[in-house]
Amino acid sequence: MRQSLRSFSLAASLALVTASAAHAVELQWWSHWAIEDSKKSVLFEAKRRFEQKNPGNTVTITFYEKKNMWPTLRAAFTAGSGFPDVFYYDTDVPEFMTAGWLADLSSGIRWENIEPFGKAFWTRPGPPGKTGTWAIPVETASDEIYYNKKLFKQLGITVPAGFAFTQDQFRDVVGKCARAGYAAFATGASDREWAAHYIPNALLLDTLGADDFRRLAQGEISWKDPRVVDVFRYYKELIDLGAYAKTLSSMTLAEAHRYFHTEQKACMFPVGSWYTGRAFVPPDKGGQPKDFELGMLNNPVVKDGKGHGQKFLGVAGSLGVAAKSPNLPLAVKVADAFADVEIGNMWMAKTGVQTGIKTDPAKIDSPLKWYFDEYARVNKTTRWVDLTAQQVRLLMKPGLWETYVATVNQGLPNKLIGPDEALAKLEEARLKGK
Repeated sequence: MRQSLRSFSLAASLALVTASAAHAVELQWWSHWAIEDSKKSVLFEAKRRFEQKNPGNTVTITFYEKKNMWPTLRAAFTAGSGFPDVFYYDTDVPEFMTAGWLADLSSGIRWENIEPFGKAFWTRPGPPGKTGTWAIPVETASDEIYYNKKLFKQLGITVPAGFAFTQDQFRDVVGKCARAGYAAFATGASDREWAAHYIPNALLLDTLGADDFRRLAQGEISWKDPRVVDVFRYYKELIDLGAYAKTLSSMTLAEAHRYFHTEQKACMFPVGSWYTGRAFVPPDKGGQPKDFELGMLNNPVVKDGKGHGQKFLGVAGSLGVAAKSPNLPLAVKVADAFADVEIGNMWMAKTGVQTGIKTDPAKIDSPLKWYFDEYARVNKTTRWVDLTAQQVRLLMKPGLWETYVATVNQGLPNKLIGPDEALAKLEEARLKGK
């Protein structure tokens, strides 16, 4: 009898194992950050935690540079096959939400571990008649102007106590850099349609203030407004002084990082604070040299501006789930692995980039403490505006955004058009209202 019971128990166990194996799945996850090892380490930890809690199920992460991922992902969703279960998502492709390609994550996520602003950001209209929460806000970032402290010292440039130059002082800084053979800004616009927007956006924000900047982007203020005209003409002065490298239109974002911190051919680098995710890795992985002296600035102060002390800060790289994933419940669990304070702490400690996941600062042990201190010191009195260079497109109608990219990301900085022509094109796009 005992032998029979043992045989039965063994057979039952084998049957359960077989059934479990038969139902185990391999989920596919596509992610940006192909060359950002610090961010990868956090993703791999979330994958490990999911697999530990869901035995037998595995996740395979495929890394891309997002410019190459978007067309592949769009084609797969359009075809209805070949798409991943989970994927990196951000505002570069807002049409994914309205197309119904993202699963609504309103339930199944431990939202109590996500910052309310992060959830609010991704709670938007989706397919017709439906509002949902479409992504996990893994990364948040502010628009910053980094600078090379060593170069500034060599050129005799002294940073003001408030870390912000007046517009006249800023013009002098650009001129000093250019005359010494350096580009003022390390910007590469070949693979990002907003890379050259940081400086003009900063000037417009300081001039107009947050409310009027939004109104301008939304088409409620004319691009012929005298304040806007003054900004564009001043910006053209910076360009004519030699603000950008001649390789701007052929240089990628990754190359711009190296141009700034490794080749040290530019004084400043206007970019999102996700800079650290690429820069704070070993030099042989594309990171900045260990002896590189990194500094931070606030936006230039424009005379009579309404936005003094304001800077952009918003949600950046996030995580979405495919609405038609055949493994949807499990895919949501992968996303939920990020809704964890420990993951938030790890993200901050490893990358130095802000996050929309809640954190416990007292438990963040990081070699990047010097950077956190610098960031806090520079931004001590900053008034944050919920927007970033990448998100401006969400305010603009498609036709205006396309014109803003053509004129401000390419035409102006490459000296192909002047400020008056750029503004005429933008005003024409605004009036068309498309």
